[in-house]
Amino acid sequence: MDRNIKLICCKTMMDEIEAMKPAEMPADYVEYALHRNPDKLREELQKRIDEEKEAGILVFSYGLCSKGLDGLQAGDKTLVIPRVHDCISLLMGSREKYEEEFGADPGTYYLSKGWIDQQADPYQEYLEQVEKYGRENALWITQETYKHYKRVAFIDTNLSNLEKHEQYAKEVADFLGVEYVRIQGQNDFFEQLVAGQWEKNFLVTPPGETTSYRDFM
Repeated sequence: MDRNIKLICCKTMMDEIEAMKPAEMPADYVEYALHRNPDKLREELQKRIDEEKEAGILVFSYGLCSKGLDGLQAGDKTLVIPRVHDCISLLMGSREKYEEEFGADPGTYYLSKGWIDQQADPYQEYLEQVEKYGRENALWITQETYKHYKRVAFIDTNLSNLEKHEQYAKEVADFLGVEYVRIQGQNDFFEQLVAGQWEKNFLVTPPGETTSYRDFM
């Protein structure tokens, strides 16, 4: 493996990446909260690109993420990004698997170990709203926000000791009053990402170029 490679990953996928990558491969993990503002996510990732002095190839464990990875300037680096819209495809193992699930039931809220560990779920959002607006208003806001969802899906990404995370996902489904399902994830994207197998499913942006959302289509 080329030692000139560095991973830049969302914290929601830290466990999956750590399970796959060679021990000597460096990785930076970026806070999940930046997903809430694509412009801030882009700004943070650009800063990391510009400040990197050792690695010439930066491999991202991200998708397009609401255009947060649109407009990244490679500078003197090569940028490698999975050609997917968001991390759900990464967790499932393929863009096709996600599109199949979405087609079957678009009203699905997906959770994984990383999302739960980062407290990125409807129940945690509800608790945040309680602190700001009180329980009654917070419950109304949550119900309005998620009224179109019909199920919560927990993605099993082949990590060990997921029982408590799956149980929590069931509790989130109960909180929303929707169906709970478990989906078996695959490691294909993560294996390709760390092994340098970028020919098919990845956008490779050479030095001097800029990423564009059109390339993720």
